[in-house]
Amino acid sequence: MKKRHLIGIIGGLVLVAGTIVGATQSAAIPLFNSRGTVEPFTIHNHSMGFKMKSKKAMDVAVVGARLDPSGETGWHMHPAESIVTVQPGSPDLRMITVRNGQCVQETYHAGQGFVHPAGAHNFVNTSSTAPLTFGVAYFVPVGATLLTNVSPPRECA
Repeated sequence: MKKRHLIGIIGGLVLVAGTIVGATQSAAIPLFNSRGTVEPFTIHNHSMGFKMKSKKAMDVAVVGARLDPSGETGWHMHPAESIVTVQPGSPDLRMITVRNGQCVQETYHAGQGFVHPAGAHNFVNTSSTAPLTFGVAYFVPVGATLLTNVSPPRECA
């Protein structure tokens, strides 16, 4: 591994961990952070009709986090869409975002996965008694900041 890539990965992991903790309003706890640069690739699984292709090198980051009961991440955004999974046995995750000029709330259950937007959004733990655990897989430009804190959009204020 090239030294500049290693430095970028380590810096990215420190930034991700600090950003997740800094973005929270009520104790989102980073559980793990893994990030690495992947050279151009193609993944094609014919039986599932799945294909993913990157013509340029990209960073792939996998992040696990926990939200305390009634906790939320706070409003934030990402450089690209990503995939979120709600840990089996966890309470529901509510995502608040703006779509077509409207504030929208969507609820995802334990064991469910979904594509979540790059635009402004906030995750909320719907339980007042149990922690929520979830994971996120990011596919972003090399060296990109994974999470940027933002103000709530006027549609959701």
